[in-house]
Amino acid sequence: MKICFVLALLALAGCRSNPNKAEPIQTHLDQSEKVTGGEKVGLKDGEMVVLDKVQMSEKLRDLQNQVYSLEDKVYGTRKLGSLGLYGDLKSCKRKLASKQYGGTGSMIWTEPLDRVTDKEEDLKIGLDEKKDLVGVSQEYLRDRIQRFQGYKTILQKRSDEFDGKIEDCNTELAQHKLDATQSSKVLVTEAPKASNDRASVNDFMCGYVRTGASLENFMINAFAHGWLSLSDFQLEQNLLAGPVKDTKGEPRDNAFLFNGWKMAFDHAPVTVGELLNEGRDAKLTAWAYDKKGDISNNAKCLSAGDGSWNH
Repeated sequence: MKICFVLALLALAGCRSNPNKAEPIQTHLDQSEKVTGGEKVGLKDGEMVVLDKVQMSEKLRDLQNQVYSLEDKVYGTRKLGSLGLYGDLKSCKRKLASKQYGGTGSMIWTEPLDRVTDKEEDLKIGLDEKKDLVGVSQEYLRDRIQRFQGYKTILQKRSDEFDGKIEDCNTELAQHKLDATQSSKVLVTEAPKASNDRASVNDFMCGYVRTGASLENFMINAFAHGWLSLSDFQLEQNLLAGPVKDTKGEPRDNAFLFNGWKMAFDHAPVTVGELLNEGRDAKLTAWAYDKKGDISNNAKCLSAGDGSWNH
């Protein structure tokens, strides 16, 4: 009997291990009353509950529409040729760089135009049941929802970042007097997508690194600033690897390398999907940077020598 019970538990664990299998859900409530839409209150096994029932096609459609609208707000609409908050910031920076406002007439634009939904889908080409030549892409519903929830989180963060930068730019612009006799032309140099503002990255990292810092917090900020692109990752991809050694040869597992920084976390694996949507996080245990002299406020975050683990 004991062996059968253990086998039964293993069988149940096996069934639950596949998150893409649809399981029966009991939605009946005793003495139920409708609140709004698919939401109702009632009794379930004698307990008072609020139950919200929604069609998954509707849930997914609403989520995708929210993401597309938010992305258009941040980066504009291609069809209309607008550039959203991204364009507003660029326009303000261009004014500041013009000779009309005391600038040099040139600027380097470092903000990446990183539309997070520009993700290539695997398209399988073949014949369908009616022998028509078709292209088909397929994705698990759970993965699609995770992906778009991740997009939404990143775009909300990116929107807040742009709002702050635009406000700062307008404040600085208001402190300059317009000289209409000067040229308004500005030579704009677009920085490559791969290039980052190293000073900004290091300032953020020096404020971020501390024992117990969240991997989720780091990744969300890196995506939102455009330092990393979500389209370069797969949802099931493990973010952490190892071991990684410091300059003294001391190894650390569960590591992440970023712009000269080495970071080690308390456990792995942690996938992109888990990090963004399932609350599965990892905490920083050690960090290192090869040339601490490159960081203006290094005393705040790097007590160890060049390239050695800090913790």
